[in-house]
Amino acid sequence: MRGKQFHTGIEIRTWAIACFAPQRNCNEAALRTFTQQLQRISNDAGMPIVGQPCFCKYATGIEQVEPMFKFLKTTYNGLQLIVVVLPGKTPVYAEVKRVGDTLIGLATQCVQAKNVNKTTPQTLSNLCLKINVKLGGVNNILVPSVRPISVFREPVIFIGADVTHPPAGDRSKPSIAAVVASMDAHPSRYAATVRIQMHRHEVIAELSTM
Repeated sequence: MRGKQFHTGIEIRTWAIACFAPQRNCNEAALRTFTQQLQRISNDAGMPIVGQPCFCKYATGIEQVEPMFKFLKTTYNGLQLIVVVLPGKTPVYAEVKRVGDTLIGLATQCVQAKNVNKTTPQTLSNLCLKINVKLGGVNNILVPSVRPISVFREPVIFIGADVTHPPAGDRSKPSIAAVVASMDAHPSRYAATVRIQMHRHEVIAELSTM
């Protein structure tokens, strides 16, 4: 992303860091350096992160995710983002997404502790790409001069749909149906919805209501 900026970057004024990696594996100095480097890359990309995080604390386990996130939402008005540092593959990730996405409606961005301890421009740029979209920004668009005129002459919506099934041999878990659709003329922004349905049922059962 060197020398390039987002089409529409979001300004981040209120954000927090929750570190679930042990302090001995990801110390405060590493978190400060990570914050500084993330701000530098994000500012260059047109997604300015203003000031320091309003909250930066260590946590020890999955049971702390929900109370911590609820505390952050009620304490810091206008909180836009929680950056979550993880020690590796851990069930904390699924809980972060459950609480953030479905329970309290807060954007979260997870990052591995190894990428906090040793930052690279590529890793930080990838984080910025994810964060900007989660906060409602637009990373890139099709240049109007190269769009296929026949498709974009009138308002158009692109829709994708699929069903994911449990692994072979499983006879009980449901299948998951998902539909995603574009929301703007670029097209860049999109909305998605999911449903659970009968085991290994390939046709989307509730398509009309999704």
